Amino acid sequence: MPGQQGAERAVQTFPGRRQPGAGRLIAAGRRYQQLPAGLESLKIVPRQADTVQSAHLGPGRLDHGDTLRHQLADRDRHRQRSQRGNQEKLRPKTERMNKGKKGHYRIRAVNEACAHLATTLFHIFDARPFSDNRRSTTTRANRITAPHGQTDYHPDHLSRMHPPGGSVPITPSCRTALASLLLAAWTGAVHSQAPADSALPDATAGRLRLEAKLKGMGIGTDKPFSMPASIDSARQIKRALQDTERPARQTLVDGLVIRFRAAEIQALSARNMSPPDELVTRLNSIAGGKLRFQRAMAMGFHVFRFAAPLSAIEAGAILTEIRKLPEIEQASEDFRSTRTFTPNDPGFSRQWNLASPILYKGGINLPSSWDMSTGSTGTVVAVLDTGITAHSEFQSRLLPGYDFISDPRFSNDGNGRDADPSDPGDWTVDHECGPGVPGTDSSWHGTHVAGILAASGNNGSGIAGIDWQARILPVRVLGKCGGSVSDIIDGLLWAVGLDVPGAPANPTPARVVNMSLGGWSPGGCTYAYEEALNRVRSTGALIVAAAGNNDDEAANYVPAACDGVMTVGAVDHDGYRASYSNYSLVYNVSVSAPGGDISYYGTQGAGIYSTLNSGTKWPVASTYGYYQGTSMAAPHVAGIAALALAKDPEISPELLYFSIYLSSHDFPADSLCSSTAQTYLLCGSGIVDAYQTLLTVLALQPYLLVTEYYNVDIRHYFRTGARSDSAFILAGNAGNGWRDTYDYFFAWRDGSSGAQPVCRFYGKGPNSHFYTADARECEAVKGFEGWAYEGIAFYMKVPTNGICPAGSVPVHRLYNNRFAYNDSNHRFTTDMTVVGQMMQAGWLYEGIKMCGA
Repeated sequence: MPGQQGAERAVQTFPGRRQPGAGRLIAAGRRYQQLPAGLESLKIVPRQADTVQSAHLGPGRLDHGDTLRHQLADRDRHRQRSQRGNQEKLRPKTERMNKGKKGHYRIRAVNEACAHLATTLFHIFDARPFSDNRRSTTTRANRITAPHGQTDYHPDHLSRMHPPGGSVPITPSCRTALASLLLAAWTGAVHSQAPADSALPDATAGRLRLEAKLKGMGIGTDKPFSMPASIDSARQIKRALQDTERPARQTLVDGLVIRFRAAEIQALSARNMSPPDELVTRLNSIAGGKLRFQRAMAMGFHVFRFAAPLSAIEAGAILTEIRKLPEIEQASEDFRSTRTFTPNDPGFSRQWNLASPILYKGGINLPSSWDMSTGSTGTVVAVLDTGITAHSEFQSRLLPGYDFISDPRFSNDGNGRDADPSDPGDWTVDHECGPGVPGTDSSWHGTHVAGILAASGNNGSGIAGIDWQARILPVRVLGKCGGSVSDIIDGLLWAVGLDVPGAPANPTPARVVNMSLGGWSPGGCTYAYEEALNRVRSTGALIVAAAGNNDDEAANYVPAACDGVMTVGAVDHDGYRASYSNYSLVYNVSVSAPGGDISYYGTQGAGIYSTLNSGTKWPVASTYGYYQGTSMAAPHVAGIAALALAKDPEISPELLYFSIYLSSHDFPADSLCSSTAQTYLLCGSGIVDAYQTLLTVLALQPYLLVTEYYNVDIRHYFRTGARSDSAFILAGNAGNGWRDTYDYFFAWRDGSSGAQPVCRFYGKGPNSHFYTADARECEAVKGFEGWAYEGIAFYMKVPTNGICPAGSVPVHRLYNNRFAYNDSNHRFTTDMTVVGQMMQAGWLYEGIKMCGA
């Protein structure tokens, strides 16, 4: 493992071979030329950390890859390779510069570096505003605008600088002049940029970038951007609300969910075993004798219960002390969540919620969409709720689910967890759920939700749900007085096919999960929820959650506040925000859907009509009735998602989200939620529209979303269009340190549009991947020692002389130039800001190598 002296030498000398796509070759022993004044920032700086965790990401099949021991051994072999490089330096120049037996010296890129540098410079000036805020008004494919009104550079100029297939040596003057110009241009264009290893974009920034790409493809162009300038007014309102004294919401905390740092204790959880007694005793002591171990939980957590529920303040004080322990990795409150609806008695039946928005502004436009799809039996939708009672509207499509309520006091079926997810009733008596809380009849909440989502249509009886073919997976997580977060998270993970201690494997994982529930969480999304949702996302499932019924900021409720969730607010039949519906000034509501507003209009017909049971305590007979709530709004979105999956089962959850989001129709013009209001996005992007969503899904069907991940430990980037790869990474199976960069681009699913296959290679030594759409380069790299061909990654169009075909988007390739550390890595991006940041951090620009959709 090289020390500091070795690291310094690595900056100055490179062995006489290059990795695929490297921008230049520097023979072993040759030192960097003196950099021109002001170009020191372009100097390659060695990374100091030698401790890495590696992961091999293979095509469709991903393995952990090299261990740390193997990685360090590979780096120790660098000295031997350097010696071989010095010997190669003595070979004749023509032999070194031509492709040898193993392809080490096929380096036309050395002749292209000057042209690439010029191309980068002109693209940066074409893509970014200058100091006088002037932009080019010509199309990039036709002309590249030179800085500050100088000579116009046509792509033919670049080809004359470097004729295709030619061998024009780079002169020191060319390199120095262009490098100086590039640095000056970049400094003037973007001022100070963060290095490549700075903090990654958050989910919100990633969502906005993907939205911009979709709008560039013509999707949702009639809809204002998610963060318009007028949102500043919303921020002012938010600050005003924050400055207003509001009474603290009273809530009780049942216990804590804790994950210990030691891997062996996390393994005990996976085996459904308790942590060591000494740790349990220590935690109980910190809690003043009020804490006891209850059960193991998914994701390596253990669940602890207080002897009696504590206030949020009392529980928070204990939690603060427990988090200080070095043995603790994560700890969160385990509070109760409740169903998010207001029950009402049945009335006359009229499903305005499914109608065209021409008839009812709050309708979701289903009749037209049923001409395109009524669903598919291949789609599974999980309903996390109170369980489901038997009902003729969907009984034949119910799958075997599971009851995850662990505490018999709340399960109402005489036991804890079991394989019976049916709803025995959630009735309570006065004060059972807390002092002063009145008793209620059984709600049959899960049955009502399931009917909205999946009641059979066109059968001459009852009602019509949204999807008539999808199968329903009942997952019982709510009982008397609601449900605990720990039970809900276990149910959520099981619903999508992930392991839960003590529960059998789920043979029918869901692609859509409906969560018409929520609990107050003043700190927003909890650690446990956040990690669970990341794992759920890895399976490719879309999570739909109710925003809540408290006429409050949705960011204070979970799971509505969590990233990766499609949070749904409620509207009435006229499309106005329901009087009870939560909203968000910080973009935590994605869309709105019909939830009804019986409270405001005072009539049952203003609610949502769906399936129920006639029993007041225990199940008696199937019936129908009206409810209102964001609980009723959420299954409208889940049902539309199921219809979309029937049209395109391969659509990614990100594109499914945006197909719904960007296809929504607007609120009434005088609504505070309207796209013309200064508080736009208060209720999400609009009211969901089933028909427009299906049209969007069909329009996106030829394309594939290519995601990018970055490993903060080994500082490598990885691209994939395969859901299996993303699932492997997000589930943590590829090792620690992987983060979604939210830098997406679009490829094609096949070559039907003239796109070419992109070859994917894996280099075991550097533990890195390389991609190329150039057929000749693909064949050449197949002969490179240490690089394994893994198949076709996706399909892209190929540029001609650095220019992409009309209608396609340039994808730029950068190289970290870290061969000396056996640490080569390439990054591919469509974002010129990213290109500039990477070059500022020392990466080499290699030009436009493929073209996306």
